[in-house]
Amino acid sequence: METKIQGQTETNQITKQKSVVPPFVGIAAVWFGTHAGPGVASGKQVATYFASYGKWGIITPVLAMALLGLAMYYSLEYSRVHKIHDFKSFTNKFFHPYEKLFSAFFEISFLVTSLLAPGLCIATSAKLLEQFFGLNMWVGTVMMVVISVILVIYGAELVKAASTALTVGILVVIAMLVVLGLNASAGAFSANWAASNTSDYSHKGAIWLAITYTGFQTTGNIGNCISVSQGLKSKKESMMSATLGIILNSLMLVAIVIVNFAYQPDSIKSLLPNYYIVQQIGYPILESVYVVFVIMASLSTIIGFAFALVARYGSKEYMVKRIKTEKSRNILIVMTMLVLDVMVSTFGIASIVNIGYKYLGYFAIFVVLFPVIIVGNIRGRKEKSA
Repeated sequence: METKIQGQTETNQITKQKSVVPPFVGIAAVWFGTHAGPGVASGKQVATYFASYGKWGIITPVLAMALLGLAMYYSLEYSRVHKIHDFKSFTNKFFHPYEKLFSAFFEISFLVTSLLAPGLCIATSAKLLEQFFGLNMWVGTVMMVVISVILVIYGAELVKAASTALTVGILVVIAMLVVLGLNASAGAFSANWAASNTSDYSHKGAIWLAITYTGFQTTGNIGNCISVSQGLKSKKESMMSATLGIILNSLMLVAIVIVNFAYQPDSIKSLLPNYYIVQQIGYPILESVYVVFVIMASLSTIIGFAFALVARYGSKEYMVKRIKTEKSRNILIVMTMLVLDVMVSTFGIASIVNIGYKYLGYFAIFVVLFPVIIVGNIRGRKEKSA
């Protein structure tokens, strides 16, 4: 999962720019870009939650994205009608008179995500550096932390400017991975597809994992899309935005599941399934480009969370009283986040994806995902009849 909740500065820059791209397309792109981060690029999330269930893994990504798309639609439409474009104000009004409870739930989800997502970025990058360059895991971890601190202090605008290009780069690499992976002699797609039988896997387990995946994707994706929803002009555009997002994200997940069929079971067992497939394809230049883009996208994600935490807590009264200068407050927040993220990264990629994200998903299903769908449906009916 790549959940990047950006600060209001970046949001304002987006909304001020005049673009020929329709608003519903831009919002779908934000959802797509938030989702298509290092977690998806490494392949571990897709392998765990979808590809490990054989042919069911072709269907369940669509279910997961359709469920998230439904929550996205209700959120965008409520945001459009009431002109609310930040998640804090959204939860306060959307869940009234229980806003304190649901705002607290979102805050908890966000804080847990700010540990798990950057922690996974550090663990993934350190593992890639170990496999590609032979660097010790701790050396790679320290490198990621040092570079992150430097970028937070001196390279904020650079990271913001590069974030879109990084997302596009990852998508190009994934597209090459799918095309070349399915055609490589090392793959065995036809044989593995023929040998796979849906009765060999629990369809209930596959569906439940898909819903869990939706759960831990909910908070960041909805929050980001609400923040750029100012241009929506009608209910139809809200629906088109959610529908396009469902299509784009489903296609990406299904494509990665399909290429995994050619390299099962070894790819699924790997800590970095997509990197394993890249190695089997046998193009050194593709391997080099893949490693660079995943590490850079990991840095972008880490910095995105750093900006978000600074925006949320840097101006809090208790912080201002104890630490007078803004720069000192920001550095303290970022360093605290990174220390905790490094601690999380020591649990390893498998534990973060299989355990951390899973329990975050369970939590978010019942306090974010389902409440948004249920309340959105109720409010939509009331406003239609009013």
